Amino acid sequence: MDLSAITAAYSAVSSIKEISKGLLDAKIDTEVKAKVNEVLDKIGSIQDTLFYVREELHIKQNEAHRLAEKVRELETQLEAQSKVFYRKPSYWIRAGAGEDEYEDGPFCQSCFDVEKNLVRLQGGNNDRWRCNECKVGVLGKAYRPPPQKKRVHGGIKI
Repeated sequence: MDLSAITAAYSAVSSIKEISKGLLDAKIDTEVKAKVNEVLDKIGSIQDTLFYVREELHIKQNEAHRLAEKVRELETQLEAQSKVFYRKPSYWIRAGAGEDEYEDGPFCQSCFDVEKNLVRLQGGNNDRWRCNECKVGVLGKAYRPPPQKKRVHGGIKI
């Protein structure tokens, strides 16, 4: 049963209650008035129950809507994570589709492994990277240490 059906039932009961009150105003005997009052009490009880059911249904519909939104959000996150792959020493994303597919990255391994956050690494000169979030330094496969400067000691190159 949905909210509109509950509202319609509530309105119908309200109409019956008004008709019953009209009967009380008519010139009827005491026994009939007692029965009408009994019906009015039962109708009032039905109205209270319908009001409660309508409110509970409204709460449940809101909760169902909130949960559906959460499911959509989690599905989006799951889809995004399915495109993430690890290529030592960092994470990358498969972006685009078909012939337009490309790899985007690199992203910080530490941030993704701990918090599932894709934080783009900064730098890249000589394949040397830094995460501005967790401050980790990352050296890629193409990194080459700078050549050692030859030191002079006592006039002799070492």
